[in-house]
Amino acid sequence: MTDSAPHRRITDPEVLKGLAQPLRQRLYRLLLQFGPATGGSLAGRLGADPGQVSYHLRELARRGFVEDVPELARDLRERWWRATPGSTTWSFLDFAEPESRVVADVVKAQMVVDQFNRLRGFEQGRDGWSEQWRRAVMSSESFLRLTPEELTELTGELLATLTRWADATRGRPREDGRETVSVFFHAFPERDG
Repeated sequence: MTDSAPHRRITDPEVLKGLAQPLRQRLYRLLLQFGPATGGSLAGRLGADPGQVSYHLRELARRGFVEDVPELARDLRERWWRATPGSTTWSFLDFAEPESRVVADVVKAQMVVDQFNRLRGFEQGRDGWSEQWRRAVMSSESFLRLTPEELTELTGELLATLTRWADATRGRPREDGRETVSVFFHAFPERDG
């Protein structure tokens, strides 16, 4: 296993604004999921205008989410991008001012919509995956009676497990049946009615 990659916590709303645009969120996610890519290949994957994609990649770079990878270019016209190494987190609690809170709320809402759209896409196309992959997939909904301290402990344990797996598998090639697997969970309190 390798050491954990660097961690960055975002507390500046101007930085978080980099993810307040849906196309930027998708570009960032694709670079995190699949590794370095050219603006042209990302535009093709998303069905977006290459000029618009280049603009949004530069905006993500300006805020530290992605970086240029010139050593991958085969000529002067080709420009490769990758997600900046390490994990990035933020909390709406760090954005108390009304204007910055709006940014945090927009980014979070877009992330949740994207996650569930991707899950829906998998469910609609699951028959296109092998039986082995279909058996490996998991969805779960649990109802626990916890205190805030217990929920903090639970999410810490889950994050530690995910970090361990991310560190152990980072950089492995897509061969021998290996695919990019999305894991997301939401843990939150609910009240009756």
